[in-house]
Amino acid sequence: MIRRSLPILTLAFLSGCVMTQKDHDLARQETINSLEQIETKLNTQIDDLNQRIESQSELLSQLEQQIATLGYSLDRTNLLISKVAHSADGQSLRKPEPQAPSSPTVDSDAGQKTLLGAQEWVWLDMVDSYFRARVDTGATTSSLNATNIQQFEREGKTWVRFNLAHTADDQAGKEELVEARVIRWVKIRQSNSEDADRRPVIEAWVRIGDLRERTQFTLADRTQMEFPVLLGREFFQDIAVVDVGRTYVQGKPTKTEK
Repeated sequence: MIRRSLPILTLAFLSGCVMTQKDHDLARQETINSLEQIETKLNTQIDDLNQRIESQSELLSQLEQQIATLGYSLDRTNLLISKVAHSADGQSLRKPEPQAPSSPTVDSDAGQKTLLGAQEWVWLDMVDSYFRARVDTGATTSSLNATNIQQFEREGKTWVRFNLAHTADDQAGKEELVEARVIRWVKIRQSNSEDADRRPVIEAWVRIGDLRERTQFTLADRTQMEFPVLLGREFFQDIAVVDVGRTYVQGKPTKTEK
């Protein structure tokens, strides 16, 4: 009985093993098919995404070109507006304004220079007033008519206080009180004396016509002199030419011209 049953059991076992292998192969094939389908879908989606990126890139490039064109047009418009505004403000579109007469000048080898006569009106900023001056081509340093000179110290520097008097003009007899710092001292020897006078030197702004310069003045009592101010070569050299045959070439200065 057992011998008869053994072949039947063996056949049944082998049949069961064969069916199990088929089922396994079938499941494996279904998994592979599913993966292939997923891969196909992913590839399709990637292709669509790449196409969209290309489309967006092309659109962005077109927008950049449009922006560049608009920027160029805007630059051209701004340039045109600027030219129009400049022309509107320029002298060519306005009536020429009257020009104030300039001070007399002369042409020289070194360029245009102010013309001075042997006598001129000068404006001294330190007293806000005008004085008659002698333009002396033979003197090196300029000089002021200073009386009652008093020396004092201010902030560790040597200063002087003196009276500057007008002479032989519409302000004759009027005195200006001046205070100025001493720049240096000089010794002046008079022709009729063997002793040398020690005199202070100050700096002051002087204006003749359009010419305005800062120059040094020696302080001396010029009461007996006709002119309270003497201008030496240090003032006008290289910037002015003196015509000794003329006087008051530049005219009388006023405070409003300062």
